[in-house]
Amino acid sequence: MRTLLFVLMTLVFVPARPCSCFGPDTFCGVLNPPFAQPEWWLPDAVVMVVPVLHEHYGMDVAVLQVLQGAVNADTVRVWGDNGALCRLYTGWAIGDTIILGLHHCDLAGNSIQNPEYPPDLERPEDYMISACGVYMLDYAGGMVVGRIDSSMEQEMTLTAFAETIGQCALVNTVPEEPGIDALVVRTCRNGIKLEWTGPGSPARLTLFDLQGRAVWDRGWVGGPVMIQDIPQGVYLVQVYLGTGRLVRRVATG
Repeated sequence: MRTLLFVLMTLVFVPARPCSCFGPDTFCGVLNPPFAQPEWWLPDAVVMVVPVLHEHYGMDVAVLQVLQGAVNADTVRVWGDNGALCRLYTGWAIGDTIILGLHHCDLAGNSIQNPEYPPDLERPEDYMISACGVYMLDYAGGMVVGRIDSSMEQEMTLTAFAETIGQCALVNTVPEEPGIDALVVRTCRNGIKLEWTGPGSPARLTLFDLQGRAVWDRGWVGGPVMIQDIPQGVYLVQVYLGTGRLVRRVATG
């Protein structure tokens, strides 16, 4: 866990170039039926997979088990973020076992392109992983690990997990979406400055790198904070609000 750095100094900031979205703060929370929440939250399939190949900003995964919904093959391509999309990064190690909530690919990467990648990589039969909610859980030692139906990290056997997500749509309610403009994000060459200007205060602030790793994480009450001395690049800023997660994309440098 990284140490919070409060910086009282004059810096020249430039506006961040983020995409913004808001979603539930648990895996269970994204499984509400469409009539109870925005339909785009609801994944088309919940699957246990193993990454077998990295391909540009996506990966091929072998499907070990389908827990909800259906997928169209035993090995499917899953697209993440190309630097301009509200998707998770797909930097999981080859051979890891993970639980994913997958959406059918919306082909957004073919129109919102990054010149670092070839054009038109995404296909209609592919899938994607949204960043607007909790759509990924770890699986290790026979246990599913992550924010399953609680804002605190949990561990469950696969059997208990399957039973839990089967009940999620029956018990969850839709969190109220905050004013996204309440999160002020500014960047400079050596850091990111954040401030919360909305009602109440957030509870936690996490910064994810291009590989989806939490490189900075701590409790936060919303006052001005500077995350300093990080490499230039693209990051996801995640603010936990108690009722949900606000996600912003930030490009530094």
